[in-house]
Amino acid sequence: MMTRSFRIGRIYGINIEIDYTWFIIFFLLAYLLSRANGPLTRDLPHLAMGARWLLAAITTLLFFGSVLFHELSHSIVALRNGLGITGITLFIFGGVSKMSDEPRSPGVELKMAVAGPAASFLLAVAFYLLALVSPGQVLGTVCLWLALVNAMLGAFNLLPGFPLDGGRVLRAALWSWLNSLGEATRIASTFGQGLGTLMIVFGVFLFAAGQGINGLWLAFIGWFLIQAAQSSYQQVVVRQLLAGVRVGDIMTGEVDGVPAEATLEEVIHEHVMTRSHPAYPVFDGDRLLGLISLQDIRHVPREQRYHVTAGEVVPPLSEAQTIAPEVGVWEALGKMVTGNQGRLLVLDNGHMAGIISRSDILRVMRTRMELGA
Repeated sequence: MMTRSFRIGRIYGINIEIDYTWFIIFFLLAYLLSRANGPLTRDLPHLAMGARWLLAAITTLLFFGSVLFHELSHSIVALRNGLGITGITLFIFGGVSKMSDEPRSPGVELKMAVAGPAASFLLAVAFYLLALVSPGQVLGTVCLWLALVNAMLGAFNLLPGFPLDGGRVLRAALWSWLNSLGEATRIASTFGQGLGTLMIVFGVFLFAAGQGINGLWLAFIGWFLIQAAQSSYQQVVVRQLLAGVRVGDIMTGEVDGVPAEATLEEVIHEHVMTRSHPAYPVFDGDRLLGLISLQDIRHVPREQRYHVTAGEVVPPLSEAQTIAPEVGVWEALGKMVTGNQGRLLVLDNGHMAGIISRSDILRVMRTRMELGA
């Protein structure tokens, strides 16, 4: 299965991942910093090209270390307030903490929101002080640039557009006032979309004024902010629609299972052609082996499907494919999205109790929306 990110380590039990888009911004930023008239090297004309590139690469890594510190601050506050953090991902726009739960109160939301900018401002002060006492011009220049960008990072994140940290502060205030997380998120995300639109307009203006890369980048960030604001509000709506619904409440109990000794040709004619499901659980007696999909069958040459059995080609059952019946449906949906799964096998004390698919979840959402839930 193709994934867009890979893990590079764990801090405080939090998975740290790098999205493949991160390499784009890493090399772009390193290039901009290494240019002869760049912000680092304009005051260091004596540096050779190789030294400039090395200095730019190290500075870029320190910058993303600062971004990671910013996101860790959010995550640690979240963990201390009982919220689940599934990981932190560094990508083309910086970094993002992935929460499995929404904050339970406006106060928790506020504490989480201010933790990130506070961390960035703290780093800005620390790097500025290091620049003042730096024994060399190279180190002083690097520290001064890092102080500036951390101050800018903290200030930018305080803009009142959800899901930026300032937008989360706004949502916390609205939540406390309106006593409705959904309505507070709707208003805060509207601010986020408006801010993103302004950034696009200003970016186009800069591009027309000859500030090509700066204008394009600002417009690109504005577009991303609009998408993130819309997506964040949709997540809150879906979470509220699924609130209180457990996997066991909506799973399909009668599952079309495949015996391990069945040939692939039998699976095709007795299951696929009659049921049209994209995957089927495979059993060796009462023991569940895993899920066999159409893709697993297609990998076997047609002439061999009369002899190869389902038990021989089914991938081993993994934790990512299973869930317990008492787990909330929102968590099940998140597991499906994270693992790129269309369905999950429901296991009750190691025994298969049923199966839940994305279509089951969509059906419940549609029903609750029609009922005004």
